[in-house]
Amino acid sequence: MRTPWSPRERGLGSASARLRSAVAGLGPVRAELGYGVFLSYSGERDRRWLPELRHVIEKQSRPWYKPPRIRVFLDKTGVSIGPELWGKIEAGLARSDWLVVLASPEARASVWVDREIAWWLEHRSAQTILLVVTAGRLVWDEHRGDWDPELSTALPARLAGKFQQQPVWKTVDLRPHGDAGFSPDVDGVAFGVASVVRGLPEDELRSEGLRDTRRNLRTARIAAAVLGCLLLIASTLSVVAVLSRAEATRQRDQAVVQQLVNQSSSLTGRDPFAARVKALAAWRIDPSPETRFAVLHASVDPAAGVLSHSVPVDSVAFSPDGRTVASGGGDGVVRLWRTRTQRTTGRPLIGHHQGITSIAFAPDGRTLASSGFDGTVRLWDVARGTQIGAPLNARSGVVHSVAFGRDGRTLVTVDSETLRVWDPATHRRIGRPLDGEGEFLAMNPDGSRVAFTADEGGVQLWDTDSRAPMGRPSKDPGTVVTSLSFSPDGATFATADIDGRLRWWDMSTKTPIGEPIASPATGIRSVTFSPDGAMLAAAYEDGAVRLWDLRRRAQVGGPLIGHTTTARAVAFSPDGSVLASSSEDTAVRLWDMRTLRQAEAPIDTGGQGSAALSPDGRTLAVVGSGETVSFRNVATRRRGDDPLVRDAYEVEPDLAFRADSAVLAIGSDGLRLWDVATRRPLGEPLLDAGEAGALSFGPDGRTLVSGGPDSVRVWDLSTRPPTGTALGARSVAVALRPDGRALATVTEDDTVAFWDMATHRRVAGTPIDHTAQITAVAWSPDGTTLATASRDDTVRLWDAATHERIGAPLRGHRGGVTSVVFSPDGKTLATGGNDHTVRLWDVATERQIGDPLQGHVAGVTGVAFPPGGKRLISWAQDGTARQWNVEATADPVRSLCVWAGGAFTTDRWREAVPPGPESRPLCPP
Repeated sequence: MRTPWSPRERGLGSASARLRSAVAGLGPVRAELGYGVFLSYSGERDRRWLPELRHVIEKQSRPWYKPPRIRVFLDKTGVSIGPELWGKIEAGLARSDWLVVLASPEARASVWVDREIAWWLEHRSAQTILLVVTAGRLVWDEHRGDWDPELSTALPARLAGKFQQQPVWKTVDLRPHGDAGFSPDVDGVAFGVASVVRGLPEDELRSEGLRDTRRNLRTARIAAAVLGCLLLIASTLSVVAVLSRAEATRQRDQAVVQQLVNQSSSLTGRDPFAARVKALAAWRIDPSPETRFAVLHASVDPAAGVLSHSVPVDSVAFSPDGRTVASGGGDGVVRLWRTRTQRTTGRPLIGHHQGITSIAFAPDGRTLASSGFDGTVRLWDVARGTQIGAPLNARSGVVHSVAFGRDGRTLVTVDSETLRVWDPATHRRIGRPLDGEGEFLAMNPDGSRVAFTADEGGVQLWDTDSRAPMGRPSKDPGTVVTSLSFSPDGATFATADIDGRLRWWDMSTKTPIGEPIASPATGIRSVTFSPDGAMLAAAYEDGAVRLWDLRRRAQVGGPLIGHTTTARAVAFSPDGSVLASSSEDTAVRLWDMRTLRQAEAPIDTGGQGSAALSPDGRTLAVVGSGETVSFRNVATRRRGDDPLVRDAYEVEPDLAFRADSAVLAIGSDGLRLWDVATRRPLGEPLLDAGEAGALSFGPDGRTLVSGGPDSVRVWDLSTRPPTGTALGARSVAVALRPDGRALATVTEDDTVAFWDMATHRRVAGTPIDHTAQITAVAWSPDGTTLATASRDDTVRLWDAATHERIGAPLRGHRGGVTSVVFSPDGKTLATGGNDHTVRLWDVATERQIGDPLQGHVAGVTGVAFPPGGKRLISWAQDGTARQWNVEATADPVRSLCVWAGGAFTTDRWREAVPPGPESRPLCPP
């Protein structure tokens, strides 16, 4: 039980009060000069908790920034280690105001406690001794006026008879502590001691502590507020510094990005590989519309690389795996290059004394044969870059061509008029030479067929194995054949004459297949078949390389322009994806055949009028001759069953597929729906008469809009029979927004009117901007943008919300734009025109992507993207539909990475990007 600090008999209160008053007057001074309290104790039990008691006494009710009001001297632990221990304890006693004796049986028996009490009684008053019972007990005997010697088990013996009246003491309470123990009430003891030492009642001391605590809290709050302000200022300055650094980094990166974009544009013709690396690096640093267009521009450019020599280059060949390109120059040196990186590999092959005329890889790709003007043929170890054995000496002047046999065990060489067969292992000639009767023209890749010129402009073919002519010469009177190429399957060959005409021949009959192909330029120096035999590449004296589709006898796209003078040789990679051309301008150029070129053969539509592609991209419906509508399978390019309808049309019909591709609407002088699968009409005509020349289905197939010179009608196809609502407007073009909630129609003044489909009311219109008739309109997939095409040769983009024009008109077509469509992702716009071209546009930057897609020989009447957006289909008045590979526009970054095939390494970043921006993977895995 806790004993309060209070006197036990009458008169003690006034003495205690006088004592406290005296102490209160001296305490603050002495506390600053020495110790307020000296703690005397004995025993390990008290030793454990007294440091905490000292701490609480000293710290109670004082600000953290001021010294203690009461300093406490703790016996033994309060002195430094040294030989004069008692001297130090004595010094502590001398500087203390109060002696606090922790009474216990251990203290009663302690010599040190007894000695400290003896010193105090000699030099101080017993009235300044405070007793704290930590164990045992103290009992005051009122009759004796002293301590009960038998019952006071905690009283040090020297204190017997020293008190004139009952003194103040305190028994330490024990509080529960932990699961099974108790601990002293340190706070209670500390406040009790402090109240006596300072001369203040305990409740007043606690109030003072509360005031001090509040003052401390206020001080702490003020300090915290100040620190918070300082922290806020520091944080703000730190954020400003971080933002400043970030802005500086951003501006630096932007400068680097602009530099990379400019360099990519300037390098396109000179170093396409570097141009693509720089464009891709710019995109990785800042994926913006500008850098995406730079990647687009680089990825659609057919130029894939430039292999630079110092002399004119006469020959070029690919290794069997297509990874290596070999080129031979007029200096007699053969160089090897990596197809992807356009960097040399290994050492130059040096041995010939004059220019290289021909090079060929062995079937296994390990050996290379080269022939030259020095009359020799040399074999090379490709991996080591060393010559294999002595040269094969024809001893007859220039060796024009060299080829390995199918199994690589024979080597065929041809000089001016002689063919020789060699064993490449022994370097010895096999059999007798074959003497031709004309000049050498060409040899097929495996050396089994050789062509020489014949009399009267013909060609004589020879079989290498039998060393005999293959029938009679081909006849083409009045022509001079300048180059020849054998088809990969050996069934045909192609020739070019001095007038620039191309002919395709049947190998077995030596008769031409079809009429000659007229070329826009003369001076064809070399021709070669593509690996699939469908195309022919020709090198011209004007430096251009042109591709020809043999089946349709038309040029594929525009000429590949890059060489500055005569192109001498052309060669396809084994997979047909790359074309190499060599030139007198000392360069070999690589062309990417997958970039925005016509895919496969054209589709013969059988008609020159309207057409529509089904939403699934599988079927093309075409208005043909005789007022018929027929279908073409896009994949097989074959015509379907009999024509869908044989009605007589007074005006050109318009076609539109429902979203599920199952229903076709045909509008002309009337409007009817047809079931595509059964080729039968669905119900009665929506219109028996009246022109319906523009059609657009809603996304759910329940709504059809038809336009015409009389009125625009909205048809509800969910009713039986369908009902139509006239909008009271005329239009030659209509387009429902992809969500079906809005309609765009072309007005008589060549603007566009916008209609709310819920109310069938006109809500807005575009300003007059086109200077000629609007021919077509198209919504972006998200419905935020509208594109209009016009006979004024322009395409304009409109904001669907504000109905204001976006940017400048898209210009490029000549003769009027006839059709327009957005890609499925809305990033690319395709247009067709009367100039026979199809053009692609980047919507974000409003710039044309690459060169026009050329192939049609009449005005383009329609364009459409099948699902996925990797292909584009166009149809024209020439009776054909053509498919174009536009995968690069769907995902230009992936397209470049696929093209690079792992060549865009970290080293390429370091080579292409100036110091500063953090290195990033050009093509992450």
